[in-house]
Amino acid sequence: MIVEHRISVGGIGTSFYENGAGQPIVFLHGAGFGADGKSSFIQQFNGLSDRFRVIAVDQLHFGGTDYPEDSKYINRLGRVNHVIGFIEALDLEQITLVGHSEGAFVAARVAILRPDLVAKLVLLTASSVSPAFGDDRDEAWMQACQQAYDYSNPMPSEEEYITPQKDTTGAFGKDLEKAEREAYRRAVARGQYQIFQTLPEEETNPRLYVVLQQKYIFPYLDQLQAKTLIIWSKNDTTVPPERGLKLAMLIKEADFHLLSNAGHSIQIDRGEAVNRLIRDWHGYSQ
Repeated sequence: MIVEHRISVGGIGTSFYENGAGQPIVFLHGAGFGADGKSSFIQQFNGLSDRFRVIAVDQLHFGGTDYPEDSKYINRLGRVNHVIGFIEALDLEQITLVGHSEGAFVAARVAILRPDLVAKLVLLTASSVSPAFGDDRDEAWMQACQQAYDYSNPMPSEEEYITPQKDTTGAFGKDLEKAEREAYRRAVARGQYQIFQTLPEEETNPRLYVVLQQKYIFPYLDQLQAKTLIIWSKNDTTVPPERGLKLAMLIKEADFHLLSNAGHSIQIDRGEAVNRLIRDWHGYSQ
């Protein structure tokens, strides 16, 4: 059973989900409207908690975790200390830290700053940490990003939110649908969409979005102590495979795996394959 818990992290009420026992794996979700720990990693709760202690935290102003009083958006860099505090609050160390999408930036930065906390790092399909090409090839994925994360339209209804995911997600079962509906309703009730409609330009313009990774991620990757597993989607137009491979080449101890028939949410679309790679990487066969 996936149980929601509540803990204070530096005075911030923080929600997280936990199931299983054994070596802890902490999962960090991305930053789209409605994202939270449970709906993002339900396939991992179902597939890994027999062997691992699976934990997924709701980051700042996502899920059930406190929103800032001024309702201003906290970017991926601003979420790093909260995650560090969360890991410390659970008295964890030398964990496996998994980040998807913008959660990968947070995970990588935590591993850079606190190697005592992170022994292994898993990065899942993330434009937030993958280098740009620096040429005309960047135009296609930048346009795809702007289309995928366009909050200029009115907030979608619950069915408008769920239906596209059903159509594009290869493993959209009843448990995922229930979790997605719960996440949507909580995000609506807490006014999350309005926060996304007032994002600063550096969060919406891909040419500015890369500044944080260039300053806080890339210069430190060759010093990264955590062994790193990179699992990438073949079919995500916002972050083509070649960018993931460029990321892998910057990290000394990095394994790179490319999975077909997977969009942005690779941990859902190819949940069994992702879980198998994580198990094998830890020395456990299926």
